Amino acid sequence: MANTHGTARLAQLVLRLMSEMHRFDDGRTLPILHASKLTTPQLAVLELTRTPCTVSAVADHLRLSRPATSQLVDKLVRLGLVRRDLGAEDRRERRVSLTRKGEGLLRKVAAARAARFETSLATLPPPVAARLAKVLAEVVETLAQRGASTP
Repeated sequence: MANTHGTARLAQLVLRLMSEMHRFDDGRTLPILHASKLTTPQLAVLELTRTPCTVSAVADHLRLSRPATSQLVDKLVRLGLVRRDLGAEDRRERRVSLTRKGEGLLRKVAAARAARFETSLATLPPPVAARLAKVLAEVVETLAQRGASTP
C-alpha cells in the first residue's frame, strides 16, 4: 500500500487530470443533467442503482439519512428513472432499481463523458498515450480485484 504522502500526491494528480479533462467537455454533460432536472446526488443514486439495492444501502453509501435518501428516490421515481419495489423476503424492505428510462439517461451521461475523455486524450502524444493506457489498465484491474464495497 502506498504511503500517505504518495497517495495524497497521486490523489492530487488525478484531481488535476480530471480538472484538465473538464475543459474539453464542450457543454456535453451539464445540459443532459439540466434537461433531466437531476442533481448530483440524484445522479449518484442512479449510478448506484445500476445494481438493484435497498434504500438503506443507498443511504449508507451516500452517507445520508434515510428520510433524505427517500426524498431523493421519490423524485427519481416521479421522473420515471427508478422504481421502488417491496423486498422479496422482507416486505418492509424497499429495493430501488433503474428503469429503462434511467438506464438510457446513464448511457447518455456515459457517452458525454466518454466524448470528453476521448477529445482530451487525443491531444496526448502517442508515446504518452500508450504509457497512460498501460498504467490505467493496471490500475483498473487492481481496483476491480480489490472491489470497493457495494450495497
